[in-house]
Amino acid sequence: MRRARSGNLTALLVAVAVLEFFINRLAGRLFFPRPTLATGGSQTTHVISVAGPFLFQLTAILALAVMAAGFFGLFRRGELYPRAVRFSVIVIALFFAALSGQAIVRGHVPQRFFLYLEICFAFLAGLTAVAFWLTKAELRVKIGVTLFALPGALRAFGVVGASMGMRDPRPGEGGVALAATGALAMLIGGIAAPFLLPPRPARERRWRLPAAVSLAVTAAFIVALIARFDLMQASALYGLRIELPPLLSIHGLAHVLALAGWAYATTELIADKGGMRLAGYGMVLLALGGYEQASPVELSLSLLGLVALAVGEHRALPYGQRNVTRVGLPEWRAFVGRLAAGVGDGTGPEEVRPEAVVVAEGELEVSRIRTHRRGQPVTIRLLRKRGTPVELEASYGSAGHASPDASIERHRRWLERSPDARLKLPRVKTGDTAFDQKFSVHGSAPLGDAELRRRLERQQGDGVLTIWHGSAARYQLSHPSTDVPPAFTGAVEGSAPVQSIVEIVDTLADLVEASQPAAV
Repeated sequence: MRRARSGNLTALLVAVAVLEFFINRLAGRLFFPRPTLATGGSQTTHVISVAGPFLFQLTAILALAVMAAGFFGLFRRGELYPRAVRFSVIVIALFFAALSGQAIVRGHVPQRFFLYLEICFAFLAGLTAVAFWLTKAELRVKIGVTLFALPGALRAFGVVGASMGMRDPRPGEGGVALAATGALAMLIGGIAAPFLLPPRPARERRWRLPAAVSLAVTAAFIVALIARFDLMQASALYGLRIELPPLLSIHGLAHVLALAGWAYATTELIADKGGMRLAGYGMVLLALGGYEQASPVELSLSLLGLVALAVGEHRALPYGQRNVTRVGLPEWRAFVGRLAAGVGDGTGPEEVRPEAVVVAEGELEVSRIRTHRRGQPVTIRLLRKRGTPVELEASYGSAGHASPDASIERHRRWLERSPDARLKLPRVKTGDTAFDQKFSVHGSAPLGDAELRRRLERQQGDGVLTIWHGSAARYQLSHPSTDVPPAFTGAVEGSAPVQSIVEIVDTLADLVEASQPAAV
């Protein structure tokens, strides 16, 4: 199943929402208020007064588009949300999208409809947190996602409680308590984000860039608070709906630490790849949505941020596995170079040089080696996913477009393959009881040599070996159940991994030579 990339519309929404935040919410409302007929205004003021509402509407439309495409993709793939809550999420998400779309068309939303949006947001945030708790993520990551789901959900329920308090003061007091609990969860989540959200084990994390960004952002924030506290407090109120307490207070220090933790975790996630980058986008959208959302657009940004965070962390679960082999890019490139040198023996044409290429695309990386051994062309293809080797294909000789003459594989591997992927040749027994009990041989394979059969038993693993008589042989090995081929168990450093693949190529060469027709 092919998964959507973490970029595209989500990255575009983040970029537009950041522009809307600075131009519309801050510059348009605080620094350059819209001019009136009496006061006039500068050219800059007029430009901002036009660009601000345009970016606001563009953010609203993009948020609605990302929401529709994102939820449709999640439901179609059955990702994140289990069947137990999927129907409820679909209904609530459709209702939320319909109300948001109506607000975009009408240009405003009645107070009653906005209350419905708050309720939908609260339930979607809660169901998203529940769905993430049902995944196989680590406990710390589940706690981190929950801490970012609680502020919006509790505040929304608090708004509902406060609205009920118009007739009864007691529910209103409960709503205030819920909102205060949500604000506390927001601070705790920001402070603990660097320890809870990154899915990689601590030894695999890159800390220099996140630490530098976090230090710079925090230092600038502290200096601005000291120099112009009134301006920073107004900016936080207009932009993020957060009231900043004095710096030299417990709450003020907590806000500074929360900003530092948020900046560190967001930078670390965005600087990574795959699901982790999507989770980083979610952190940015959650911040842009603010705490006390005052419009359907801000509610949509907060909801999409939470969903992006949960989905990104869910897609990044394999990075947190501690029982799989992970190889850094420098070590992997060195291994590919040693393998190319070990397989080639210099018997190819003088004008043809050995070639080793490593091409990365997102979470996938393909390494291809072309060289010669025993005078025949050799091609080796290695596939890595999330830093883990997952597939090996080694070919000896040139088969052209001819159909294979034989295949060798373990019985369970043959049964796991779809009928269309199996070679349409009758099964043949070698007469070696121990070998025939383990392997399925289809077609005419040159396995008369007992020593060659023993080598195949040691090297075969769960791979599939295909033979073209007298011309070529190919070995394919993958392990979809654990994503770790047996040939790559352990580190790639040293000579053992290279030697094991060289021995496989030599076995392919021996099979090709043994299958050549006898000279007349």
